[in-house]
Amino acid sequence: MTNTSSLPIRLRPVLLFAALALLVVGTEHVIVRLPAFPQHPALSWAVLFDVLVGLPLLFYVLLLRRYRLSPLVLITVIGACLALACWLLPAPQWPSRRLLRLLPAVLEGGTLLALAIRSRALLRAYQAAGAHETRPLLRLRLAAGQVLGEVGVLLVAELDMLRFAVLGWWEATPTVPPGTVALASHRESGFGALLVVACFGLVIESAALDLLVRLWSPVAAGWLLVADAYALLLFIAHGHAVRLQPTVLTADVLLVRVGFVWQVVVPRSNWPSAEQLRGDFAADAETLNLARPLLTAPNVMLTFAAPVLVTGPYGIRRTARRLALYLDQPAALLDALAAPQS
Repeated sequence: MTNTSSLPIRLRPVLLFAALALLVVGTEHVIVRLPAFPQHPALSWAVLFDVLVGLPLLFYVLLLRRYRLSPLVLITVIGACLALACWLLPAPQWPSRRLLRLLPAVLEGGTLLALAIRSRALLRAYQAAGAHETRPLLRLRLAAGQVLGEVGVLLVAELDMLRFAVLGWWEATPTVPPGTVALASHRESGFGALLVVACFGLVIESAALDLLVRLWSPVAAGWLLVADAYALLLFIAHGHAVRLQPTVLTADVLLVRVGFVWQVVVPRSNWPSAEQLRGDFAADAETLNLARPLLTAPNVMLTFAAPVLVTGPYGIRRTARRLALYLDQPAALLDALAAPQS
């Protein structure tokens, strides 16, 4: 009851910032669209000041200080404000073309400087994470989350996604050590074919939508093209991650991985009971369907004695008592879980 009643209080700064930001953007949009706007160059400087200085200042006062966010969040907000300024003010209306060219360089330099300042703390946190985590990527995630907060988690997720999207073409399926059971989920599910169709459809949709939106606003069409390209990279990364990261069962740990989306690590003390699913599947509040990112129906249900923590991309976390997943060979998992501990 206390958590429910305190939720609006904790969200008041967020709602206040959102309302003020919408008010500022709406006001600037009306001013820019006035017929007399091009005749007064000072108005362009005023719009830039409100968007590039006023909005980040509001974010700093209302959110960054209250929630103790990383300074890198402010750099991200400034980048978003720069994109917003480019949308409000087309290039011919910018008071200085040189300013338009220098702002991205200044933003990138500030980001690199902030990362360099935190590099020593990141290295210490990465070394400390090695005491209880041997996988380099997870150690990096822990270190980034500890030092940089949510921004660090997002940064590592982006690097992870780009690694799969760009380098995944040349990576071979990892070899399985003796005593380890690796369970794939892409060979018999038709996931690869469905993903190719989805990527092809995204390319066609992007080209057609770009032609339509470009007639209305070339700037909006450019940003839409960037968003579609990012979605295409995300699809490709997910496809490679499904192939390169199977579900793994060792003598001590069950590691369930669903591509670039979900991951859960379960020690042997909390190993679940498993049953094979056939036919329709109905999810409930305690069940998380891990087969949905594979574009197929689940064929295995894992039931835990206590809820488990499932981590997703960009710091997303879910708890569930039952996990529904798809495996090419579901009987192999059931036999391995039922086998006595050696």
